Amino acid sequence: MGKLIRNYLLPLLLVLCQLPAAGEARMYTRKARLQDFTVKTTRVVLTGQEVFDAVLKEEIASRWMASPYEFCTVHEYMADKNSNMYYFLRFAFDADYTYMVLSKSGDPESEDQLKQGFDVVMLPVAPARATGGDELVFMPAYIDIVQHYVMRARESEKVAYRGLKGICSRPAGIVYSDREEALKAFSSEKQDANVRITIPSAVSDKKRCEFIISTDTHELRGYKRK
Repeated sequence: MGKLIRNYLLPLLLVLCQLPAAGEARMYTRKARLQDFTVKTTRVVLTGQEVFDAVLKEEIASRWMASPYEFCTVHEYMADKNSNMYYFLRFAFDADYTYMVLSKSGDPESEDQLKQGFDVVMLPVAPARATGGDELVFMPAYIDIVQHYVMRARESEKVAYRGLKGICSRPAGIVYSDREEALKAFSSEKQDANVRITIPSAVSDKKRCEFIISTDTHELRGYKRK
């Protein structure tokens, strides 16, 4: 029963809760608010770190297919984040992790919910403020996971509200958990294989994020945040 509520009834209840009452502004589901994703430009925000940005540019140019894209600076992001004209792919951090964030631009004070901005997905990629580590190797997978998620969320209310767990599927084939073996398998795009990626918190030994990602298609096979 718990699984039924989590997987089917909860997304339905969230949809019903967003239906407008008489005299109220119309509310929209997350799925509905993502329908313009493929026609709006996604602006990829550069960090100002030369090596990191070089890898990001190369991987975006070869992998990003979900929407039109262009690169911008942090200053340009700050100037346009409330404009309702773009999606932004950027990096942000809290005390624990650095995240790859896909967000929709918009005015948070707008009465029209379709013109309000929100974070579509936040993918942990490294300990907080860390750059130049394994996240550079796994950058292709992280970019693909973001694309996989947003395209699935445009089709499924369940995925839109469950987040990354909504696109997880069971791993097929061997799972490489040893870091060196995982890096080698991922870099060689080994077929019928998966890698386990562990991202430690920057401030607590008791916190970590774990992914299982297929080495060839970059499908998300598992996601846990402890």
